[in-house]
Amino acid sequence: MIKNATGSRPDTTRRAVLLGLGACLATPALARAKVPNTRRLALFNARTDERFDGVYYADGVYEPEAMTALDSIMRDHTADEATIMDVRLYDLFARLQGALDKTDPLRITSGYRTRATNDALRRRTRWAAKNSLHIEGMAADFTLPGTSARTLSRAARSLRMGGVGTYRGASFIHVDVGDVRSWTR
Repeated sequence: MIKNATGSRPDTTRRAVLLGLGACLATPALARAKVPNTRRLALFNARTDERFDGVYYADGVYEPEAMTALDSIMRDHTADEATIMDVRLYDLFARLQGALDKTDPLRITSGYRTRATNDALRRRTRWAAKNSLHIEGMAADFTLPGTSARTLSRAARSLRMGGVGTYRGASFIHVDVGDVRSWTR
């Protein structure tokens, strides 16, 4: 028993006991309450006309069927080859759609690339990097209809989740989940 300087019990002890009892009674109800923990994503592959619009993460788990569908949409359409994409890229997409308050699908123009596809692209354009993170399944190029590349790149840079590239005269931007950096070419 706690006593104050005069030797009597302080009133706060009774209050503390009542508050503690209330917390104990409420704990089972709070433990049963589910806090929504889902992540949604809407993607459209502009090269293959494939779409994904749904939940890809729920209750601490990346949904396997959604991951398979997303990885297929992000495949190298030239080689018709897929890889397991870095899930941080999907998280970046979802956060970007949330930051822009957009539910329209991101239009993917390039996701995963095989080394051969990347090398062929490098021969045709100066924009493709020799050791591109596209090859690692960590990057994508995309647009969002009704949103300028400038707005997209600002929003992506503000997330600080990886690299953001813009290209003069292009309507798409590049994002990756490598080091935080940005560039314009």
